Amino acid sequence: MKQDGIKRASIEKLKSRFETAYYSEDMVITPLVMFRELDDITALIQGVSIGVTVSGTAKIKINGKMHELRPNTLFIFNENTVVEQVKASIRSSGYMITYSRQYLNSIHVDTQDLISIYHGFLNEPCVQVAPEEAAYIHDISKLMRSVLCDYAPTANREKIISSLFAAMFHYVMGILQQHSLPGNGSVSNRTDELFNTFLALLREHCSTERSVEFYASKMGITPKYLSLILKKKSGRNASKLIDEAVVYEAKRLLKYSGLSIREIALKLNFASQSFFGKYFKQRVGVSPSRYKIWDGRTEEVLANKDFASTLEDFVAEGDNNIDEGLD
Repeated sequence: MKQDGIKRASIEKLKSRFETAYYSEDMVITPLVMFRELDDITALIQGVSIGVTVSGTAKIKINGKMHELRPNTLFIFNENTVVEQVKASIRSSGYMITYSRQYLNSIHVDTQDLISIYHGFLNEPCVQVAPEEAAYIHDISKLMRSVLCDYAPTANREKIISSLFAAMFHYVMGILQQHSLPGNGSVSNRTDELFNTFLALLREHCSTERSVEFYASKMGITPKYLSLILKKKSGRNASKLIDEAVVYEAKRLLKYSGLSIREIALKLNFASQSFFGKYFKQRVGVSPSRYKIWDGRTEEVLANKDFASTLEDFVAEGDNNIDEGLD
């Protein structure tokens, strides 16, 4: 099924797309080499994916940004990630496990672990890990695949799979927390709880709420205390994290939703299209209309502020027909 030109890849569709993949209820294991079949597709992954490469390379475009998966790369795609232009070398070795949140709940895995690292991997979903860490994740994935292949579909098989998956999940979360939460040391359970609560609220309300006061009120603490906790856990204050979440969602809608800029401004609860345009340009460096039509090199260009400024002038000179308020 397509919507706004993007195929929605549910767990069931992934199962049917890769006939030789290995799957259980609400979970599918895909060998990395199968990614070669996706070099001409754009898909919205309706599930959470964890994967690892142990050899070979792959290039994958995630939410409009190109990433290279080298050996010992761990990657995580959150729900509704847009994946396109996947190209894996013939020697690529690794696995991607895609699962639903319902699956996590069914096997009693604490999803707060996922929420706690969710925000740090919105813009950088890939991280290099130690070879032994990548090998451990790969071996568990391979063992899960073997169980799915060799055991008849019984309740006992599902228990084995769920136990292996839970072990891998917690191992991966430990690795990601080390990368996303610098200097966390011994942090109180209360601080962890507040941090996770904020990220859960941000995930739910970032499309409509941008004030620190809103989130602090929901949590029953002061805005100042909220920012202190977030600064300690992530290195960024509340306003910065809220802005990042809003900009991330705006970018995704601009590139993939098919909505007009006016509709996106309304969806994100901005008072007007003009106010949304100023907000977006101030934080991204280009207007929504220009970001919407640029190709996948946009993020790389914006990483260099001087070049971004030069390119903005160039676009303005060469494309005078583009109006800032154009939908």
